[in-house]
Amino acid sequence: MGYLWRVRLSSFAAGAAAASAAGFFFLYKDHLIARATIARQVDEIKESSQKHYEALNLRISALESPKESEAVKETSD
Repeated sequence: MGYLWRVRLSSFAAGAAAASAAGFFFLYKDHLIARATIARQVDEIKESSQKHYEALNLRISALESPKESEAVKETSD
């Protein structure tokens, strides 16, 4: 009777270890995919924000340049 119990217990332990290893592998793989997706989305947002920032800088420079030239004319008079 003791031998049969040990065989069942060792079979259960081997199955639990195999299921745990397989589950860990799939969860780790899913984690890596999710992390890569989030990193890609953050990079896309960063690029689009940088483009908007550059466009705003150009617009601000264009708006300020006539005022600066007028201020230089007024101070030279």
